[in-house]
Amino acid sequence: MEAVAAPAPVGAPVAGGHGRRNTELMLLCLAAVPVILLYAMYVLHSNAQLSLTTLGVPIGLFAAFAAAHVAIRFLAPGADPAILPIVFALSGVGITFLTRLSPEGAVNQVIWLFLSVAAMVAVLVVVRDLDSLADYKYTLGIAGVVLLVLPMILGTEQNGSKLWIYIGSFSIQPGEFAKILITLFLAFYLATNREALSASMRRFGPFSLPRLRMLLPLLVMWGISLLVVVFETDLGSALLFFAFFVIMIYVATGRVSYVVVSLALLAAGGVACYFLFGHVQNRVNIWLDPWSAASSGGYQIVQSLYSLADGGLMGVGIGNGLSTTIPFVQSDFIFSAIGEEMGLLGSSAVLIMFLLFCVRGLATAARAKSDCSAFAAVGLTCAISFQAFLIV
Repeated sequence: MEAVAAPAPVGAPVAGGHGRRNTELMLLCLAAVPVILLYAMYVLHSNAQLSLTTLGVPIGLFAAFAAAHVAIRFLAPGADPAILPIVFALSGVGITFLTRLSPEGAVNQVIWLFLSVAAMVAVLVVVRDLDSLADYKYTLGIAGVVLLVLPMILGTEQNGSKLWIYIGSFSIQPGEFAKILITLFLAFYLATNREALSASMRRFGPFSLPRLRMLLPLLVMWGISLLVVVFETDLGSALLFFAFFVIMIYVATGRVSYVVVSLALLAAGGVACYFLFGHVQNRVNIWLDPWSAASSGGYQIVQSLYSLADGGLMGVGIGNGLSTTIPFVQSDFIFSAIGEEMGLLGSSAVLIMFLLFCVRGLATAARAKSDCSAFAAVGLTCAISFQAFLIV
C-alpha cells in the first residue's frame, strides 16, 4: 500500500514529503503508548515484573515499524502518513491478545509480522513503480491460484477447513498470499483493459455488459478461486473474493449493471451451494440461529456473544475475561476477547482504526498517479477491510 502512493524515482523530491514523514513518526510514537501499556497490563496480570525483557515484544514491534518508517522516509516520502501507525497499533493490540490466549501462536505471529515488515521494505526497494508489474499480471494470477490449491494437496484439516500447511511447529496459510496476488491480477487486468471493458458493450435488456472475450480471463480466475475456497470449506474467503471482484470492476467501469448482475449471480450461487453442499447449509443455519444449537454447532457463536455482553462499557480488564471458553478464540473470535476485556470503548477503538485504515487506503487510491496503482490500492484496501468485517 505504501509503495502505491510514491511511484517517484528514488531520491526524487516529493512535495510535502518531509512533513508527511514527521507526522508519521509522531503518530507511531503516539500509538506506541497504548500498545506498550496494554502489553504491560498483560505482563502484570501474569504476575511477572515489568522490564525490558518482559516488554520485549511491544518494544521490538515498535523498533520494526520505526525501521519501516525510515525506509519509507527515503524510498516513499510521499506515502500516506497514517497507514503505518494504524497498522502498528492494530498489530500491537492483536499480538497482546494472541499472547494471552495462545502464547505459542503469538510467537509465530510475531515472526510473520517481522517478516512482513521486511517484505514491505524489500518491495519499496525493488518495485519503484507498480505499472512495471502489470506485464506479469497473468503470472501473478496463476501463482495465486496455485497457492489456493496447495492446501488441498499438502494441507492439514483444521476446524473443518483445509487451509493450513504445517512445517514442523511452523504453520503457513497460502491462501493469504493468494489473496494479494489475485487482487493484483484483477487490478492490473482492469487497468490495462479499462477502456475496452467500458467501450466494448452489448445490450442485454436494460443492462449493458462487455463482450465475453473481455470478461473471460476475469471470470476464469474468479471462478477457479471461488471453486477452490468452496471445496476447502473456506466460505469467508469465497465471499471476500466475490466482494473485491465486484468492487474493483465497478471502480474500473463505473457501471451499476455490473453490481446488479453480480448480486444476482451471488444470490443464485448462494442458493445452489446451500442445497448442494451440506457444510454450507449447516454453517448458514447456525449463523442464522446459533441458539438452536447452543450446545453443539452454535456453541462457539453463543459463547462469543456472552463474552461481548460480559465486557460492558469498560471491559473486565486484560486477563480477567472468560473468552478462553470460546473454541479457537485466538483465530476465529479474537474480537470477542477484545470486547470482553476492553469493553465497548476498547472494541470501538479497534473498529475505528480499521475504518481509518479503509479511509486512508482509499485516499491513497484517489491520489495515485496511474490506474494500476489506484486499482491495486482499492483492491488491497477492500480485501483487508472486508476481511476485518467478516471476522467481527
